[in-house]
Amino acid sequence: MPLNAAPPSLDLRDMARQILRARKITRADQAYFMQLTTSINKLDDKELISLNQLFDALQNGRVRVVD
Repeated sequence: MPLNAAPPSLDLRDMARQILRARKITRADQAYFMQLTTSINKLDDKELISLNQLFDALQNGRVRVVD
């Protein structure tokens, strides 16, 4: 399944794992995850950990943004 506009049915943690494994993220996926940060109170602890791992990987260059 391509990692384009993240469908709501795709589990956040699974999607983050796929991105970390592939070491790349689309701009649409990046926008989706950035949008999640505004709804941080709706995420459980495991989802927050996955989200933080993904942002950390982006900041440190372990994941690159592709179009």
